[in-house]
Amino acid sequence: MCRMTVLQNLVLTTIVSFFTSCEKDFDINLKPNKPLLIVEGYINNELPSYNYVILGRSQDYFNTDFENIAVTGAKVSVTEGRLLPNNTYEWNAASKKELTEARIPLLDYALVPGLYFDPALITDPADALMGRPGYHYLLEIEADGKKYSATTAMLPPVRVDSLTIGNYYNDDLDDGSIVLKGRITVHYKDPDTIGNTQLYYWQAQSEGPHFGWGGMGAGRYSPGTDDLVNGQYIRLTHGGGFVMGDSVIYHMASVERKVYNFWDSFNKARANGGPFSTPATISSTISGEDVLGCFSGFSLSSKAVRIK
Repeated sequence: MCRMTVLQNLVLTTIVSFFTSCEKDFDINLKPNKPLLIVEGYINNELPSYNYVILGRSQDYFNTDFENIAVTGAKVSVTEGRLLPNNTYEWNAASKKELTEARIPLLDYALVPGLYFDPALITDPADALMGRPGYHYLLEIEADGKKYSATTAMLPPVRVDSLTIGNYYNDDLDDGSIVLKGRITVHYKDPDTIGNTQLYYWQAQSEGPHFGWGGMGAGRYSPGTDDLVNGQYIRLTHGGGFVMGDSVIYHMASVERKVYNFWDSFNKARANGGPFSTPATISSTISGEDVLGCFSGFSLSSKAVRIK
């Protein structure tokens, strides 16, 4: 896999230009020539190679080249801990993992600047960074003499009961051909506690190998909150279809509300029309000066399905 393909599949770094016209939900005074550190971090409980951090720096608002600049040589670490009854964190120093710009097998050992992994993925995969439901995680970054941090929680995953295929339709392709496609419906029981939020991702075999959460298909505009359906049994059909015979791995991620709010606000900003359109509010979860992004804890429940 070439380096450019990898970078094109990493969500925030490819569309970072949207952020230069947007506000964070906490106060930040953007000046035309002041770049932002863009942070995209993930931790999950199933896919160790998908626990990573991407660091980039946005360019001048008026720059016609909307690609960001990779931030290399940063100090990046993730530490596991617990939230105590008094709402303070107890971090386990022994669990701290230092992330580096490593060459991992999943990327054909290519070194991608600004993309940080646990090097144990190469030396000791069984000991590589992995999230555990019920725990909290601290992301710490030191880049260009400044420090940044974020926390995220790994919630109990909501289990996917089943995936069914239906709502078939004929899709007209660009070459004039017509193919039959089916849509996926995910079935699951929402917990009886209010405030549960989910994000939906999938990997279709027909689309070939892509790396990163940004390289997956996603239900970016599917409802992911239980505000109106708390405790009910959910049957959610995604709008996009899959060709007959395709194989799909489906991931449902239970996330904190602040993580959901970030991705919801990000998707709205992306649909906003570009960096020179009306500003949107991005609900950043990263603490520090001139920074934007999210540290996302994904508690996954996954299933495979064949489209038929």
